[in-house]
Amino acid sequence: MTIPKTGKSSKSTPTVKKQRKALSQAAQQRLEKERLEAQKTRVQKLSESIKRRNVSLAKHDTVATNLEAVEAAAKEEKNIKLAPLKKVRQKAPFKRDSEFDVFQARLKERSDEIHRLLHQATTIKNRMETLARRETVKFHEALRDCYSIYEHVQSSPEPYAFYDVLRDYFRMQGSVQSNSPDEGLLIRFVFTKKSNKQISEYATVIRYALQTKVSKRDFIKWYTTTTQTRILQKARKDGNAQLNERLARARVLLQRYFDIREQWPLGEFDYPAMLAEKQVHLPDDLIIVICRGVRRFNRDVEFNGDSPSRSVVPLAAISALHFIPPTINLANDIMDRIARYLEPRLEHFEEEIQQKSDQVWSNDMTNFLMERELGVAYRSADRWADRMQASVYEDQQAFEQARKKIQKLRNKARK
Repeated sequence: MTIPKTGKSSKSTPTVKKQRKALSQAAQQRLEKERLEAQKTRVQKLSESIKRRNVSLAKHDTVATNLEAVEAAAKEEKNIKLAPLKKVRQKAPFKRDSEFDVFQARLKERSDEIHRLLHQATTIKNRMETLARRETVKFHEALRDCYSIYEHVQSSPEPYAFYDVLRDYFRMQGSVQSNSPDEGLLIRFVFTKKSNKQISEYATVIRYALQTKVSKRDFIKWYTTTTQTRILQKARKDGNAQLNERLARARVLLQRYFDIREQWPLGEFDYPAMLAEKQVHLPDDLIIVICRGVRRFNRDVEFNGDSPSRSVVPLAAISALHFIPPTINLANDIMDRIARYLEPRLEHFEEEIQQKSDQVWSNDMTNFLMERELGVAYRSADRWADRMQASVYEDQQAFEQARKKIQKLRNKARK
């Protein structure tokens, strides 16, 4: 029969090590003896009892084997290494020879207390600074990775597909505007808890980094050495110059569109020449007309598949009410308003004008500009309707719930 040896080693656990620091050497020896005694198995304790009684069973091999284990444990008990105790500094008593000595002693005690508290505060401060540096490094790496994605998407043949998915995602949540830039959608998707101002600034940073051809490897160094404030200043300065140049190209494209559309106008009517000369803007022959459109009550609808232009559809009567002679400022404001719709996709329309016929290209431009204008008109109408509806509800939460339902019905009716 084999008797199992002692199971656990005599190494001290962390709890015992902590206790040793606070106990005297005698207490440490007593605890160590108790620990070694607790490690003895039931068979070993029985073997010791048989040996002490000096009976015939004391000569059995199993008893001798267990006694050897007990003797080994006893040797280990003699070789206990105790941790040296640190000497406790005892404060010297105050000198109380005079009131001045007592005052100085109390002053020194207060100074030591303040020093101790400031040391603790400094430790906490250093710990927070370490955490802040760690968070800053993580933010820089996240912004660098966003720039890498943005650079890859912009170099792809169809970058609009990626941004259309993000735009649809935010549109379902109702947390994005229609004029949000593409890079802003990516930043908003990654940094969800940032404010709109911060998202706009980070989007400007990665856009300007791509314009200046900053590599991904050098992005963090460029961002930290240049600082975000200077990057935004440079981007704003270069962006204004670039935007003015693109708007000038968009105005030229818009004038080309007007010239082509003049051959296939949306509608035309005769007007006295002497009045037209007074109300037209001479440099570009533009005139602003205020009209009113009223649908006629005709329900005849017929689609001619062979000749779609001959199809019969419900018509509206548009009446010219007033002519406004456009001044230079008014003409520029209107041209700039329309040119801003073309600026984001300027290269797209400049390429299409070389690939499509004039009539097809002008029709596509008309549909694109009408869609943008309808979007602005719908938002204006929705704001006016919401303002009227808000006066009915006393609770803001109830109004928001009703507004979302009404907005879904509006969007469904406009499709």
